[in-house]
Amino acid sequence: MHSNWRDCKAWFDEKLPMNTNSNEASKFYDICLSQLAGYYENHQFGGISDSLSKMISADPNFILGHCLKNGIELLGTNFTLTSDPYQKSIKDLISKSEALADELTLREKLHVRAIGHLAKGNLPESVKLWEDILIDHPTDMMAVRMSAGVYFYLGDSIQMRDSITRILPKWNKNIPLFNYLYGYYAFGLTQTKELEKAEKYAKMGIEMNRQDGWACHAIAHANEYASSVDKGIDFLLKTEKDWNSCDFISGHNYWHLCLFYLEKQDYEKIVEILNNNESFLNPKMTIDMINISSLLTRLKLDGFKDDEYLKNKFIDVKEKFNDRNDQHGYIYSDFHMALIYAMIGNEQEKKVYMKSFENFVNNQNLSDFIRNLNINLGRKIFNALFAYGENNFDKVVDLLYPIRYELKYIGGSNAQRDIFNLILIECCFKSKYEKHNRMGAGLLFERLSQKQNSSLTNRIADKFFINDFNKNF
Repeated sequence: MHSNWRDCKAWFDEKLPMNTNSNEASKFYDICLSQLAGYYENHQFGGISDSLSKMISADPNFILGHCLKNGIELLGTNFTLTSDPYQKSIKDLISKSEALADELTLREKLHVRAIGHLAKGNLPESVKLWEDILIDHPTDMMAVRMSAGVYFYLGDSIQMRDSITRILPKWNKNIPLFNYLYGYYAFGLTQTKELEKAEKYAKMGIEMNRQDGWACHAIAHANEYASSVDKGIDFLLKTEKDWNSCDFISGHNYWHLCLFYLEKQDYEKIVEILNNNESFLNPKMTIDMINISSLLTRLKLDGFKDDEYLKNKFIDVKEKFNDRNDQHGYIYSDFHMALIYAMIGNEQEKKVYMKSFENFVNNQNLSDFIRNLNINLGRKIFNALFAYGENNFDKVVDLLYPIRYELKYIGGSNAQRDIFNLILIECCFKSKYEKHNRMGAGLLFERLSQKQNSSLTNRIADKFFINDFNKNF
């Protein structure tokens, strides 16, 4: 793992000069960037939050330092895009960059502009600028990592893959953080269903750094999409001590382990993780909320019998994240909060959530991109989830079925968005309309064709007495 932190001269020698003359700020930039790249907290320096603070304290005028800090916070989605702290921080960054314009390189100015677009939710414009940086500076890890994050929120799996393809030949083993590119590339490959290739490159990353939690995560995806359940469990358990040190992805890797257990209906092991794993027991990050709400809903859909347990777990996660009731931004994160209110929220909480949503989309600081995405997809998704919680299955079908091929644009992985497929199939069969029932059969045939070896999918078929799939397949 990289630990020879780069000072001003080292960054200059790599043709990535920065406007700081502080070696301490330069080294802390490297420390922060390494934690971002590797999905881990360096506790020697107080984790990423303290590392960012120390970096800025070392040089308050360090422009790329401010860009990195704002970028990490914006991609973390712990607050609404329009929140006062975000907006003030972005204004300060732009003001500083304008005052220091004469000493900034074009690369630094492009980073500032990209962060400005990201703060308004204009994901396509922000990633265009980071890609522009990578044309001339392919080893700029902040541009690499920010691009990967934005493509994830855009649900753009092809660009997620190809962005790394374009720069990988320009790197080598002597450049710090090189090993992480293999995990990024592998994840993109899983989302384009190139599973064997994905596993190959993920293993290359792990060979260079066993504690590459994201590369391990990519292999979990490959096994999930291939319905290789036992292989998936075996891999995650054998490498657990390695990826468990990656604070920002370890909880999500446990979520993947639970998906494998769910395939086998091994509820006991899932409950053990829910009750004992820190990220599920004391969730703090947005990704923790996403993992828990999704997993609990999948248990419900699969027929987990302990309704009281699910109810108490939903109440617990709602209480821990109830301050997000008026926070909005990327639909990928927000729909999981809506899912919690759908399962356990009262009418007042749902009204507050949707009122704050309407205030959000009418905020003039937003870009048209994020506004239109939320209006065209977000509103329908949230209302569909609330309808599902109310057992209004007809309404769920009417809202979700027409947009099912557009759901990729809300971001996240294929595995995470699969919750919509599961909900939609269930609601089609539970709808009182026969046409909806027939639509459900078609959706289930689609799923069976992709997941013939999935026990969970076959349980759904058995549940709704769909036995004629194998006649022609």
